[in-house]
Amino acid sequence: GHMVFSTLHTNDAPSAVTRLIDIGVKPFLVSTSLRATVAQRLVRKICAKCRQPYVPSTAELRSLNIVPAQAAAANFARGAGCATCNGTGFRGRLTIVELFIVNEEIQRMIYENAGSSALREKARSFGMRTMREDGLRKVIAGLTTIEEVVSITVGDAN
Repeated sequence: GHMVFSTLHTNDAPSAVTRLIDIGVKPFLVSTSLRATVAQRLVRKICAKCRQPYVPSTAELRSLNIVPAQAAAANFARGAGCATCNGTGFRGRLTIVELFIVNEEIQRMIYENAGSSALREKARSFGMRTMREDGLRKVIAGLTTIEEVVSITVGDAN
């Protein structure tokens, strides 16, 4: 067979399965043909020229479910604003991603027409990282801000 790459507009990677079925692809075809789906969003990257460390508020930490151990090891930062970034504190963008891999168990679930929530839960049990979790990693690394990740992953509170 041929490898095909396509674009579907969904909120997360597992929802691509139900979207394919919604547009008329039979579940048995999706289950036997699909290998993986990727969901991605762009967040603004903190400007390297005016990047400054900062300590987020308790409310900010809570908004991304950041626990004290994570906060202690994090490199939280924000841009102060400079000529390079036109005073915004951001320059460039980076992706936050979610990779949904179809293994045998998920393949069976797709064949049985499982919903996207069940598929998401199963994929997470196999180690899938959500976009919000990937964004959190980038916040902790000091690449973007808590506010950026929360605003772009508003429906993903897990």
